[in-house]
Amino acid sequence: MSKKRTNIAFDQQWSGKIVFGAGKLDCLPDEAKTICQRIFFVTTPQLSSLGLTERVSRILKSDNLLVGCFEDVEPNPTCHQADELSAQVRQAQANCILAVGGGSAIDIAKVAAVGATHKGRIWDYMTYTGANPQPICPDAVLPIIAVPTTAGTGSEVSMGAIIDNPELGMKGPLLSRYIIPKLALIDPELTYTLPAKVTAASGFDAMTHGIEAFLNVERQNYASDMFALEAVRLVADNLPRVMANPNDCLARERLCWAAYAGGMSIAIGNAGPAHAMAMPAGARLHLSHGLLLSRIQPVVLAHSWEAQPQRCAVLAEAAGAASGKKSERDKARGFAPWLREFVQQIGLADEWELPALDEATFSTLANDVFEYMARPIRQHRPVFTRSQIRGMFEESFADEE
Repeated sequence: MSKKRTNIAFDQQWSGKIVFGAGKLDCLPDEAKTICQRIFFVTTPQLSSLGLTERVSRILKSDNLLVGCFEDVEPNPTCHQADELSAQVRQAQANCILAVGGGSAIDIAKVAAVGATHKGRIWDYMTYTGANPQPICPDAVLPIIAVPTTAGTGSEVSMGAIIDNPELGMKGPLLSRYIIPKLALIDPELTYTLPAKVTAASGFDAMTHGIEAFLNVERQNYASDMFALEAVRLVADNLPRVMANPNDCLARERLCWAAYAGGMSIAIGNAGPAHAMAMPAGARLHLSHGLLLSRIQPVVLAHSWEAQPQRCAVLAEAAGAASGKKSERDKARGFAPWLREFVQQIGLADEWELPALDEATFSTLANDVFEYMARPIRQHRPVFTRSQIRGMFEESFADEE
């Protein structure tokens, strides 16, 4: 008797070592010495002003591990800054890059791990739709240690990094299993100094990772589903708690784990239309990634649930947005309105400053999506047209008051 095979199969490079827990930053030297001897430290001005840069530098210097430091990572790092960082890492003869910060610091460290050991510009290695990337030599990429200070991007465990190209007006991803950090040291205590709006925006990013991975019809599988639902559940339960009480230790820990789970889900299951739209919008409009997702994701769900009612119903249940008494269709239909209310609850709606966009800008953004972010659109159901994407941009930027 013949058996029909399912289409659920995957080949996944799991992330490197994970060290998780409050106070684990103090373990950095011992963990680092198992990987390298000459560390180049990458971080942001904000963390320098909070004293974290000095603390990390002191920890590394005590074991003679530090050979260079770059403290000027921009909120949306550019390919030019990545090339500058790559040159500094190369000059310092570092054999490892340590990134301490949010997604920006970790992402630029990932691309510099390639740029420091490969010829040419880092943009030549980007892997956006339509690109012709130069090959990456696996043995040449410097090992990366990631210490996140936000709970959201999941970059500490993913195979992706995002960099801006100001001249082209676009954000481009570098996707490679060779830039997955060798060590992710996740210390929830490092998230306590985050401004409230950054906590909310990064947490919503983690939830979006889970939603998109779960709805990606081409890449979804048992592993991505497991991580995706965990991310959605944990963010829904714990982000409001942290917003109400920033010192809630347990909720902080669970948000950090949600960021890990979301990062793993999107690494295995890939992104969806919300990220495909937020990337060009962030590049063109210079707006926060998490804030953009908080406007775009509810709109995408409102136009998606009928194509995937069973999966949207499961997401609603994971988020606590639907009771067991409702029908599957009612659960699925109600998820987008619930998500809009969730955005209000965590205070993101209050932080939003809407730019005045004209018809030409909406068309440009829709064209950008299909120019270099078309893959996530194809992997979603329904497969949105250019005009539908344009219409969803208009809905996302509409003034709700």
